[in-house]
Amino acid sequence: MIEVYNNFISVIVPCLNNEKTIERCIKTLLKQDYPSNSFEIILVDTGSSDKTISIIQKYPVKLFKEKTKNPYIARNVGALHAKGQILAFTDANCEIDKSWISNINSIMNTGADVSQGPGFLTNQKSLLPKAESKRLFMDGNDFWGDAKNLAIKKGVFYKVNGFFEYYTGCDSILLNQLKSLNYNIKYNKNQLVYRVFPEKLNILIKKSWKYGKGDIVVDYFRDDLKRFRMVRRMTITLNKRLLIKLMKSKKYEDLLMDIYSYLIWEIRYFSYFLNYHSTLKEINELKSNHKNIFYEKIDFIG
Repeated sequence: MIEVYNNFISVIVPCLNNEKTIERCIKTLLKQDYPSNSFEIILVDTGSSDKTISIIQKYPVKLFKEKTKNPYIARNVGALHAKGQILAFTDANCEIDKSWISNINSIMNTGADVSQGPGFLTNQKSLLPKAESKRLFMDGNDFWGDAKNLAIKKGVFYKVNGFFEYYTGCDSILLNQLKSLNYNIKYNKNQLVYRVFPEKLNILIKKSWKYGKGDIVVDYFRDDLKRFRMVRRMTITLNKRLLIKLMKSKKYEDLLMDIYSYLIWEIRYFSYFLNYHSTLKEINELKSNHKNIFYEKIDFIG
C-alpha cells in the first residue's frame, strides 16, 4: 500500500478588483477535501478600489497588500510569506475543484517539481467564454505555463528567483526556464480550476493585445522560438486562413467561434509587431533592476 504524505501547501491568489468572483474562489478553496491543517490560503491585493478586500476579510485567510498593480509581483510576495513546501497558484476569477489540492499533493508525491493543470476550463455557457475556452485548450501533449493553475516546489521556485516581474507572459517564461534546467514537470489533468472569462468582446480584445506583448517577453528569453517569423507568415496568409476556417465550420456556433478565434489571434499578432521595440525596452529596463528577492531564504529550503 502506497503511503500518502500530506505536504503543507500554500495557495497563493493575486487579486485586483475581483468583487464579483473572489468570494466563490475563497469558498471553494475552504471546501477542499485536503486536511485543513495542511494548507494555507494567501491572498495578495494590488490596490483594489471595490469591495474585494472587505469580502476577503470575512474569511480565515491571510491577506497581504502590494502597491504595484502586477500579478507576478503579487505572486512573488505571496511566495515570500508562504509556509508550505509546495506553492499552488490560482487566480481570483477561478472556481476551484474540491480535490484540487489533493491532486496537486498526489502528483508532487510522485517526484514532480512542477504540476501544471488545465487553464482553459469554464462553467460558463455563453458564446464568448466558450470560444475563449476552446481557443486556450491544453493537454499533456501541448501545455504552457499558466499561473491560474500551477503548483511548484518552493525550493525550486526560490532557486530560479520566482516569476520575472513583467506584467504578462511570465508564467510561460518560468515553465520554459524550468524545462531548460531539466526539472521534473508534469501536466496534471485532474488538477482542475474553472475560470470566469470576460463576457464582453472589448475586454477580450484588450487581453489579446496584452498577450501579444507577452509573446515578445517569451521570445526575449527563448530566442530559439523564432516567433517573429511565425507572426509575419501568419499575417501574410490572413485571407486564406480565414476562408479555410469558415469552410470547415459545420455548425453556426462553431462558425462564430472560429471567427472569434481568428480575430483574437490576429489582434495578438499585430500587437506583437507594433509593440516589439517598446516592449523590449521595458524588459531590458526591468531586467537590469531585477534582484533575487529570495536569496536570503534559499539556504533554508530543501
